[in-house]
Amino acid sequence: MNTWLPAIIMVVALALANGCGGAAKAEAKKDMENSKAACERCLRQNPGDPSKCEALRRAYEADVETYHEAGKATGPTATGFIEFGGGGSAK
Repeated sequence: MNTWLPAIIMVVALALANGCGGAAKAEAKKDMENSKAACERCLRQNPGDPSKCEALRRAYEADVETYHEAGKATGPTATGFIEFGGGGSAK
């Protein structure tokens, strides 16, 4: 039973690390959608002068970039070998 413990700990740690990346991407998507809605609302309110919405447009573009970067980000990765069983120690 003790030989499975390191493997279980590794799987749980990687699952938690990958979950954090997903949360960051979800938050970035929410921010992007909110800034897009604010920009569109401003444009509807100021159809004759879109320059009044320039700051909101730039904020939306920054949020789009952040969202794309969050999609590229990967969590920590583990490489190596996990030994299962009694090992191969010859005496």
